[in-house]
Parts: sequence; C-alpha cells; structure tokens
Amino acid sequence: MDKYNRETENSDFHVSRDNDIERYIVNDSIEKYIVQGNLETKKENLPIIAKSEKNKKDKKGIWGIIGIIIAVLIKLKSIIILIFTKLKFLLIFFKLGKFASTLISMLLMILVYAKIYGWAFGLGFVVLLFVHEMGHYLSAKAVKLDVTLPLFIPFVGALISMKEEPKDAVTEAKVAIGGPLIGSLGALICFILYFSLKENFLMALAYTGFMLNLFNLIPLHPLDGGRIVSAISPKLWLIGIPIAAIALFKFFNPIILLLLVLGILQVINQYKNPDKPYYEVKSTTRWIFAFMYFGLILFLGMGIAYIHGIHEYMLVK
Repeated sequence: MDKYNRETENSDFHVSRDNDIERYIVNDSIEKYIVQGNLETKKENLPIIAKSEKNKKDKKGIWGIIGIIIAVLIKLKSIIILIFTKLKFLLIFFKLGKFASTLISMLLMILVYAKIYGWAFGLGFVVLLFVHEMGHYLSAKAVKLDVTLPLFIPFVGALISMKEEPKDAVTEAKVAIGGPLIGSLGALICFILYFSLKENFLMALAYTGFMLNLFNLIPLHPLDGGRIVSAISPKLWLIGIPIAAIALFKFFNPIILLLLVLGILQVINQYKNPDKPYYEVKSTTRWIFAFMYFGLILFLGMGIAYIHGIHEYMLVK
C-alpha cells in the first residue's frame, strides 16, 4: 500500500514537473525568438502560442468546474436518498389521501372517548358510528350518488358529505335509511354478544346504538328520519319539529338546537317554494318506505325497553 502511495505521489510529481517544463519551453522559445532578432516571424507566432496557452488554461478551468459540480452532486445524492427514504411515508399518505381523513379522525375520536369511558366502550362506540355511516355510504354507492367517506368529529358524531344532490326524494330516502338499518344491526350484534360474553360494556353499547339510531329517525330535516319521510310525506316534518323541541328542552344541546333551526327552515322553504316533482313518489314505494321507517322505530323502541327491563331487574336483584 505504501509502495502504491509512493508510486502515485511520484506519478503526480512527474505530471507536475512535465507541466512546468512545458511552460518553461514555451516561455524560453518566445525569448529566443526575440533575442535572435527574427522579430517579424516571432511576433506573428507569438499570438498563436499565447492563444494556445490560454486555451489550455481555459480547458483546465472548465474541467475544474465540472469536477466540483460532480463532487457536489455525489454529496447531494446521499442527502436526496436520505430525504426520500425518510419522507416515504408522505408518498403513502398522499396515495391513501381519501382514506386518511377518515382513519385519522376515527383514531382521534377513539382516543377521546377511550380516555373518558375506557377503551372497550370508546372503541365500540366509534365502531358503531362507523357502521352507521358506512350504511349511508354503501346505500349512496348503490344508487350511484357520489359521496365522501365518513368523517368523525368528537362530541358531535360522524357524517358523510354528498358531492352531488339526490335527483328525487326516493334517492334521498334510500341513502338516508341505509344508516339506521345497518347501524341498528350493529347495535343488535352487541346486544346478542352480551348474552354470550356477559360483558356489561356490550349491553351499554347496544343501548347507546339503539338510542342513537332512534334519535336519527326523528322526522326532522336534515336528520335521517327527515330525509326518509321525504319519500313518504314531507308533512311529517311538522311532527319532527315539536319532538326536537321537547328533546332540546329536556337535554339542552347546541347540536339539537342547530338541527331544530335547520328543520324549521326546511319547512318554511318547502312551504314558500314547493318542489312537487322532487317529491312525486309511487304509492307502493311510499308504503315500502313507511313500513321500513315505522318498523325500524318499533324495533329500536322495543330494544331500548327490553334493556331498561334487564337493567331494572339487575338493580332489584
């Protein structure tokens, strides 16, 4: 290795010396031309020799710049690779962009409710909300209505947004009823699992699921119930307003107040600007929605009453 280094050093030395000798010869030749008195010939050749020397210096300067650029690029290469490696997760995030808001908001909501009610109930509650909203999502896809994936908001709930309005009341009702149907099924599964696993949080989840889906069936626009009865009779909105008012009086909540205001505005708007073609529904379709709507209310009411009965029995016992 030392031998190789010495040879390399000697090789570099010779190159340097050769360059010095070459410069010496050029300069010496210029002096000889002038000293010997052949001034005309030497003056003619002098610019050519000087130009040659200048070109060599320019070439060396260019190669030096190129060398510096290559060295910089080699150093930057490692930095660029490091950046892309560290930020690779961002590329995955952008690819999953449409799922990211749902996943992040869902995880945030689980953390919030788990902190308050414990992990079992917190996780189960958010899953029930997810099941309800996915009922809306799948129903919307079935009728080819473009909607977003669910977004979860702690202490408010979850929602999906319509990117386009339904073309008629039937389409609106189909999307609306999907949530309570699938959501009630999720609550029923918790209810059944309670008898198998004997875990109290499952009974609490079943009761909460029944209550939330029943609340959503109040015939008040923009609740699910208000949208469903659009295909039965918009006049049912008049029943939803006093129900919401009673709920507001008994359980004061800003969300209920907002829903009540929106419901009243919807009734006023429909009264002033009736859209009869939108609410034209076949009689058989009206009866089908009426059967599903009132049947679901009856089912949820029975579920809540039954759980109340079990709860009272356990207290007495």
